Amino acid sequence: MVDEMTTMKDDVINANTLAWLVCSGVSILANTWSILSVSAKQKKWKPLEFLICTLAGTHILNMAIPITMYCVITLRRQHSNYEWNEGLCKVFVSTFYTLTLVTCFSVTSLSYHRMWMVRWPVNYRLSNTKKQAVHTVMGIWMVSFILSTLPAVGWHDTIDRFYTSDCRFIVTEIGLGFGVCFLLLIGGSVAMGVICIGIALFQTFSIQAGHNADKNKFNVPTIVVEDAQGKRRSSIDGSEPLKTSLQITYLISGIVFIYDFLTGFPILVVSFASLKFDRSYNWMVLCVLWCSIAQSILLPMFLWACDRYRADIRMVWEKCVAIMSNDEVDEGAPYKKILPRRNRHVDQRPDPLIPASMGLHRGRDSGCPLQLHLAAPREAQEQPGLLPRGEPLSSPPSPQAAAI
Repeated sequence: MVDEMTTMKDDVINANTLAWLVCSGVSILANTWSILSVSAKQKKWKPLEFLICTLAGTHILNMAIPITMYCVITLRRQHSNYEWNEGLCKVFVSTFYTLTLVTCFSVTSLSYHRMWMVRWPVNYRLSNTKKQAVHTVMGIWMVSFILSTLPAVGWHDTIDRFYTSDCRFIVTEIGLGFGVCFLLLIGGSVAMGVICIGIALFQTFSIQAGHNADKNKFNVPTIVVEDAQGKRRSSIDGSEPLKTSLQITYLISGIVFIYDFLTGFPILVVSFASLKFDRSYNWMVLCVLWCSIAQSILLPMFLWACDRYRADIRMVWEKCVAIMSNDEVDEGAPYKKILPRRNRHVDQRPDPLIPASMGLHRGRDSGCPLQLHLAAPREAQEQPGLLPRGEPLSSPPSPQAAAI
């Protein structure tokens, strides 16, 4: 009876293996194109684009390593006596759950950044969001890797090990402790992502339906800080155009809901059911693998539907040529050369009250960004770009004062 059930299970898995392998290849190509397309459309990288490319890269790794490994080994078992061994099964389980957690946390990070950008636009632009995004990705990978490698080093059921008979990767087959931790992390991340994107959508709709005064409250102008010589010292990006803001908000909302309904909730149901019944079924394996593949294929479709990230072949080719020939130059490079190393740091904390004597003005064109001209002291005039710290900014003395 056990042999018949095992054979039936193998037949169900074998019937879907080739489809999984083909879809994995399509997903790898589509997500690679998405990364190139986003890179080609962006002249200045922002945290949101960085997180989107990180999510697409996670999909590529998930399809290329664990999913492809599972399909190839399953196909080899059909045509030979090849079987799973302890090492291969541990590698598959560790990489699959690492990338699953990274995907979940990356989607949550996307929704959090969008909520922050829409709800508190001034604070978002004054904060070092690029550095925070990089640190977030590093923390996501570290936490996911540590938890997912624990079953490979001994945190599993020692009575019936998950790699002794086939490779049973559903959480209940690995162990109760790992299953509970995985369930809590996935559930908490999904809940936080839904809350953050809900706040972002509510804020977006309330601004659209509100009065002009409420809209101007969340409108951030572009501010450029210059010294007396007209050298750019720092800048703050202004608010996005309304059309662009709506596109990005809807895009992130679509990504969050796709993940929640195609991966987050199904994995929660499968994990909870397997822990409750203390066994795994064929439909659990099919559900987990198909949902992982489906949400990785749908991400490039959503990016392609957004004008901001849709690039043609010519733009992608020019971007690749520029990267290979190192033609791209950092936007801040000219200004970094002007300032000495010890004075490269520019404090971007805003002054709540900017007096008229500091030279804040707007050009005749209403679309012109605000420019803040800072008069430099005498030492900075003699040595352009040198502005000692701790010395207050003041206007140069008038000729009458100098004569006195």
